[in-house]
Amino acid sequence: MGEIVLKNINKTFGNTKVLENLNLKINDGEFAVLVGASGCGKTTLLRIIAGIGPATSGELYIDGEEVSDLAPGKRNIAMVFQNYAIYPNMTVKGNIEFGLKNNHVPKAERERLIAEVAESVGLTEYLKRKPNALSGGQRQRVALARAMVKNPKVFLMDEPLSNLDAKLRVAMRSELIELHNKLKTTFVYVTHDQVEAMSMADTIILMNKGVIQQQASPEEIYDDPNNIFTAQFIGTPSMNVLPLKNDCHVGYRPEKVVLTTEEKQKPEAVYREKARIVTREMLGSETLYKVLITSGDHQNQTVMVKSLEDAFKEEQNVWVNVTQENLYFFDHKELRIRETDRAEAYAACVKCLKGEEP
Repeated sequence: MGEIVLKNINKTFGNTKVLENLNLKINDGEFAVLVGASGCGKTTLLRIIAGIGPATSGELYIDGEEVSDLAPGKRNIAMVFQNYAIYPNMTVKGNIEFGLKNNHVPKAERERLIAEVAESVGLTEYLKRKPNALSGGQRQRVALARAMVKNPKVFLMDEPLSNLDAKLRVAMRSELIELHNKLKTTFVYVTHDQVEAMSMADTIILMNKGVIQQQASPEEIYDDPNNIFTAQFIGTPSMNVLPLKNDCHVGYRPEKVVLTTEEKQKPEAVYREKARIVTREMLGSETLYKVLITSGDHQNQTVMVKSLEDAFKEEQNVWVNVTQENLYFFDHKELRIRETDRAEAYAACVKCLKGEEP
């Protein structure tokens, strides 16, 4: 079992507060991804779980046992680093075997474990090679194998794919998903890459300035963001967010916009603005448009539109159309206004958008 619970975690460096009263629960067997911009506190949080950068105060539990004061080697965790941290003078087998030898595992048992883990990550034929004879992806597999052979309760991974090229990163993402499905062990994975987070996670934990903005599945965090930060961090291009006269904001995702000409209006659209195509990027299966709004309350502001249709050209006049179910509203504190729990405020935003008295 590898459930992780953090209670009232604080971390300071000198006079700088990095984490303050942070509370978090990661379920046993979950693939949890900590994501956020550089400096948001995600690696600090990972190091607290690992025990290599203890919290200033607070409690940490792994599998129901408080481990706040327990040495890293006694927490039954394994960590995979960005730079692999494998020994260049040892063979692949030697790297995998190193920890087993230190723990005085009998030779026959070591051989069995090495064979099993090498097979599971595709390293069997490379066991006699040294790291300098391996590709980046193979070296990362060595780091994974060395972690796996410990049979830990929790795997901690600190941007393990960031040193790989784009094509290999995609392949390794799939391999890590398969590995997690096979091991059924808790994974805590740190990245600044939202694509990695969305494609790999059971649960995304989005952080900003040491504060958890939202913890949810990739689907929920994309479709039902709690605030403007979450709405704009997750998704490429970012959600379009524009001010309203009632001190609130309206947002809509680029792919939910329907572009039309004057003759082909969308009467069901609640949000409708005149606009002009500024740039057009044809990306194969979809086209990305940068659009300048030319009338109304949002005149001279630009929005992004992602369309399956490559039907418009630069400098063409168009209309931006968004239906009500694809609109998001946020209050003056940039927190989400949902119709389900703040019906009156939601209705006021819709009226304001239509130019009616709120």
